[in-house]
Amino acid sequence: MKVSKVLTAITLALSSIAFNSQAELVDSTQNWQTFETENFRVHFTPEYRRWALSSAREMEVVRQLIKEQQGRILTEKVDAYIVDPYNAANGFALPLSHRPYMAFFATPPQSDTIIANSTGWQQLLVLHEYVHLVHLGQKSRSTWRNNLANWYDIYDASQINEERWVSEGYATLLESKLTGRGRLFNNQVEAIIQQFARQGALPSYDQLNAGDDSFMSGSMAYLVGVRYLKWLEDNYGEETLDSVWTRWSAVEQRDFEMAFQGVFPDTAKNLYQRFIAEYTFKAMQHEVQLTAQSNEDNRSKLWLDLTGYTSGPSLSPNGDHLAVVETQRTEKGNSTQLTIYNTGENTKSIEEFAKKSEKLLADDPQDIADKAPNVFKREVAYTLNQRNNRGIKNPRWLDNNTIIYGSSSLSKKNNYHQDLFSWHLPTDTIKQLTRSANIRRFDISNDGQFIVAERSRFGNSQLVKINLAPGSLGEVIEELTPPSLEKVYDFPRLRPTIDDSPSTSFAYISSSLNNKWQLNVRQFDSEQTQIIPLPKHYQFLSFPEWSKDGQSLYFVAGLESATRLYKYDFSNKVLSALTSGEQVITWPMVKADSELLHMAINAQGPDIYQLDLNKANKQIITSTTTTSAMTVHLADKLKLPEATIVVDESIGRQSPYGIGPQQGTITIAESIYSASSSMLEIGYKSGDILSRFDWQVNASQDIFKNIISGASGAVRWQGWPIKLLAHGYVFDLKTDKQDSDALNLSKITEQGLLLEARYPYSKETLTIDVFAQAQASQFESSQHVDFSSLSFSLGIEQSWSHDQQSWGIAQTINAQLISAQDDLAEVNGNNGSYTGSNGLVNLNAHIHGFTLGFNYLWAQRSEDAGEILSLGGYASTLIQEKAHLNKQLAPELAFYRQVGNDYQAYQAYIPVRFIEIFYTRHKMAEQEVIDSYGVKGSLNNDFGFTGLTNIAINYGVAQVNPETTSSDTQGWVALSYKW
Repeated sequence: MKVSKVLTAITLALSSIAFNSQAELVDSTQNWQTFETENFRVHFTPEYRRWALSSAREMEVVRQLIKEQQGRILTEKVDAYIVDPYNAANGFALPLSHRPYMAFFATPPQSDTIIANSTGWQQLLVLHEYVHLVHLGQKSRSTWRNNLANWYDIYDASQINEERWVSEGYATLLESKLTGRGRLFNNQVEAIIQQFARQGALPSYDQLNAGDDSFMSGSMAYLVGVRYLKWLEDNYGEETLDSVWTRWSAVEQRDFEMAFQGVFPDTAKNLYQRFIAEYTFKAMQHEVQLTAQSNEDNRSKLWLDLTGYTSGPSLSPNGDHLAVVETQRTEKGNSTQLTIYNTGENTKSIEEFAKKSEKLLADDPQDIADKAPNVFKREVAYTLNQRNNRGIKNPRWLDNNTIIYGSSSLSKKNNYHQDLFSWHLPTDTIKQLTRSANIRRFDISNDGQFIVAERSRFGNSQLVKINLAPGSLGEVIEELTPPSLEKVYDFPRLRPTIDDSPSTSFAYISSSLNNKWQLNVRQFDSEQTQIIPLPKHYQFLSFPEWSKDGQSLYFVAGLESATRLYKYDFSNKVLSALTSGEQVITWPMVKADSELLHMAINAQGPDIYQLDLNKANKQIITSTTTTSAMTVHLADKLKLPEATIVVDESIGRQSPYGIGPQQGTITIAESIYSASSSMLEIGYKSGDILSRFDWQVNASQDIFKNIISGASGAVRWQGWPIKLLAHGYVFDLKTDKQDSDALNLSKITEQGLLLEARYPYSKETLTIDVFAQAQASQFESSQHVDFSSLSFSLGIEQSWSHDQQSWGIAQTINAQLISAQDDLAEVNGNNGSYTGSNGLVNLNAHIHGFTLGFNYLWAQRSEDAGEILSLGGYASTLIQEKAHLNKQLAPELAFYRQVGNDYQAYQAYIPVRFIEIFYTRHKMAEQEVIDSYGVKGSLNNDFGFTGLTNIAINYGVAQVNPETTSSDTQGWVALSYKW
């Protein structure tokens, strides 16, 4: 097994989990339940019971259909977890051949997303993720590889195909073929991909798989990958493509390229180039058809040139300012800000350009000056950076000086919500308006007294009315629709009134199972709704916006591989198209009676255009519909039945989750520390996906020099608010045989038991863990220094951070008070008891991408203890740092480099992606000072399949400079399990 394949497995698992360092996906202390059917185990908390039991029925239906369609099944029972950690639509599958599982995020997608075209969110999600499992999780027909995968889950993960466009493209292909919906048949998506093609910006074959920071790059594996696979089926037959998947799991081991080339006439890369040529030709032909219906005079004109991911534009009531959410994606992460542009011309930039051109020609009359840009960038009036990486969404103006926007809040660990915040521009003041409200899109009444919003909670969508009055700010004062799993609401927009009186009605978009999105207008005092006529055979629908007088409603709809801007006039009940489809239009905004701004997507990201309504290519639409039923049927003959939300308890049995389905695996880890020793660790680990109950036994051995050997075990329970851990160990260490200087204690034997109880608390960016530990240990040496020890300690681990994107600060304090008794202290002339403390203080800050941090560490014991502290050594599965309070581990130093009873360390570091450039000064009382500097790094993971949880990877190189002895250079690389 190649190391690269193992790293790929770990990377795939981490990316599939969408792991966020600020919050794991689940809270294992909740009241988890399991509903078990013949082929699935669905795990959920009570709030998601209806969603979960309905999905269980859907999974059985999908499994049977995939079996009929492909002749493939999974012989292992599949675990599915119903969660909603980010209040956003998503999901993932981990296609281990022996331990497959999925996670479904219950929040449904909104109308403008690329996953909005579906028979129902639950059906789309179940189908897409289960296809991943069947497609990628087939057991190898090689007996030894299959057996190894059964026993060693990291090896199993390493066999998963790493071609992302293949896995995502194929799941997207089947999501569309088996429902007639999905991303292959999404009008807006097709319009976007054709726009990329017309610009010559479709991804190369390598970019299709890897992606980069360019606009929509991460989506191309789905959107272009599915179209390429469909092209392969159309040109070479479904059976030919299907045979690639059969060849994957053969006795003869093949990667995707080998499996592909054996049945297709050329490589996947070469055929992809042919596909791009044909697709681009089709897109160019379509452009000719679209532009034939318009001319330069009646088309939209560029108004604001933007780059990257931009969304949510909103004009201020007086029209003087435009708010836009702008996100830039780089290797260092995403940066999001809310930018407020002046809508007037940037006269300063125009004058500066003219002066520059004049000077250029004055210096060289024969030179040719730069041509003026199509539009000068509007002047930025205000900017607001996201805070604590929580994003900014859907800004709307409360008045000319105040914006209300959405952002994520963290009520407790594992639980993000979408909440509302206000930003007062003149004072740059931020105020949180709601708490754990799960509010997505919204609109504000013209008197500023209430908000109409879509709320998505536990997978249910509904429209609510939220108070903005001071007495009950942020409270829901009326539920306009009941919460529903069958319907999804989006884009509530209050209808303006001519006399500026409070709105009496509002528009919104809604979607029900098996139907398209529909545009409605409703009165506040009545549940009756008016359905707005739409062009017949439309498919995409989003972005409604009222005219200033409330007599017309603008919106974007898609049909025939294009999106257009439409207007419905209530006075004469006429629907008309205002654009011809040559642009991928989004977000219309009425600027004046005859002017409208809108976004249009291109390969560099959306820009903002201005449309003169008096000159627009207005076309009356006579063929309209008020039904949202699908009128164009694109599914294969073999297709899923209609989506339903049905609870059928007869197909399974519900029971408490308990310790969950335990999944065991062999564990293999290796540590190489040039200062001390190497260590191979082999063990067996068992646990559940929620990490409620897990355990590990482990044997460790330096197989090269036999410097260290031992065994350890750990068991942990995290199903209660107080988390419990027990860890036992025994090891032999030959201190004098280590590879760098250390005290000559000859051979020592240490054994011990740690018991720990820990209570974690978190709110927003503040985390506090309070813990208690009891430890019993015994020390023996060949020099007849033998003693046993018993200690009790209380500690706290606290951290907090505040990030303003361009700058941020963070701090950590760990402190532990220790009371202990041991035989060594008795030898030194007292009753054997002593006290002490261990701790760490960290402070770090960043500004404009540069980070600097400082650590202060200490370990102090009372004089009665004698020289009981040691400096040096490394953590491993065998040697858990928390079980060795008297060891001050430092990987660049050997175990027992120094001993004493008062230790301090000062460290400065600069993080650079996956490494830290560091300088450390070690000071053990009455010992020489040791300075070390170099680079180091670590990666830790606490979520995923059994072999991946608790994994820790450490690496580094350091120059060690003792105060009086010679210097040396040490390096280390290690993989272990941290409890």
